[in-house]
Amino acid sequence: MTALRNRPRPWKTALAVPLLASFLSASMLGGCSSPTSSMPTLASTPAGPYRVGAGDKIKVVVQDLDAANGEYTVEDTGLISLPYVKQVAVAGMTYREIEQGIAAALLKQGIMTGDPVVNVAPVELRPFYVTGEVNQPGQFPYRQGLTVLSALSAAGGYTYRAQKDNVAITRMVDGKEVTSKAGETTPVLPGDTIRVYERWF
Repeated sequence: MTALRNRPRPWKTALAVPLLASFLSASMLGGCSSPTSSMPTLASTPAGPYRVGAGDKIKVVVQDLDAANGEYTVEDTGLISLPYVKQVAVAGMTYREIEQGIAAALLKQGIMTGDPVVNVAPVELRPFYVTGEVNQPGQFPYRQGLTVLSALSAAGGYTYRAQKDNVAITRMVDGKEVTSKAGETTPVLPGDTIRVYERWF
């Protein structure tokens, strides 16, 4: 009887092998979490009106003050240099807020009286960038209505190593860089950096 008790049981070995393989597979999957799994997800629609940033070029038209009319590039300091009022802070502001800021500066300097009429419009917005697993990474000109999918198409599409469901956007928010998970329909803003992560085989 002792010999029978100590005899190896083939059915136990047969069960143990797939169970061990299953356990190892689950452990490996758990240890290889998605690069974007802990990131916040960007909304599918942009939040609020566009806010100007360094590198944007805007057109300023001031009624009855031709000398101030022209195209201005926002400096790295977030300022534009206008005749008469010198420097005006515009970074992080909407076009309407910039109009109000220029009007206030003209009144403060005594250049104009009453209610100055100022119009501000975009001329050329900051480029966006695509990095990671795309065929042609680099810098690209921005256009209105751009989404992650159209941005990736401009960069030659995914490589065979790309994790198509692991895409992130790094964006300046309130003066800080924030990286969030993005989908193919996520809107792209000027200055965004899109990264496509590599797939592990």
